[in-house]
Amino acid sequence: MPDALIPMTADAVKEALAAPFAAGQALDLTGRQVTGALDLSGCTPCGFDLSGSTFEGPVRLDGAMFRGLTWFRHCKFLGSVSATGAVFAHDARFDGAAFSRDLTLSRAEARGTLVLDNAVLEGDAWLDRMQILGSLSMAGTVFGAAVSLDATEAYGGLWADDTEFRARVSAAGMEVHGRNWLRGVRVAAPSAIGAPTQPLARQIRSFGYIWG
Repeated sequence: MPDALIPMTADAVKEALAAPFAAGQALDLTGRQVTGALDLSGCTPCGFDLSGSTFEGPVRLDGAMFRGLTWFRHCKFLGSVSATGAVFAHDARFDGAAFSRDLTLSRAEARGTLVLDNAVLEGDAWLDRMQILGSLSMAGTVFGAAVSLDATEAYGGLWADDTEFRARVSAAGMEVHGRNWLRGVRVAAPSAIGAPTQPLARQIRSFGYIWG
């Protein structure tokens, strides 16, 4: 990735991602300073790598179909991010990303792995009713506000080693069909959130091994 970010408008990013999808190919847009609101709702972008970019405005991916590489690794999102009902045909990578506002992935489908490892989220995280055919990976992630994993299904497993929940986390109806790696998970004390909260392992319906 370049040392200095390359300025690029959100409209220019959307236009670039409108290129025809080609299997095994991905557009290199690493290290961009994206100005304006990026709205890819309902779109079918080509494969891309936007790792190391900063998004100054909100990012809307609702209902989008991501057929190829979908990388937002080590990005900074200064506005909200929403991918309600989006479909990720391969891995969706947000590892190391910083979210200043809410992240919404409600009803999203990931046919590979959804990666949030070592991300920092300052706003609410709506990770509910997702279907993940691979693993939900959020090892070392810091959730600074409320988190909902309600009714999410992860068929490949849940990786949450050293994950920190600084506010309420709800996983009612969550099902994990693979391994649960929950070593070092930290959940906010009841005194910090004003109400009791169950340990994450007790909220999940697990069909595999739990390592906590």
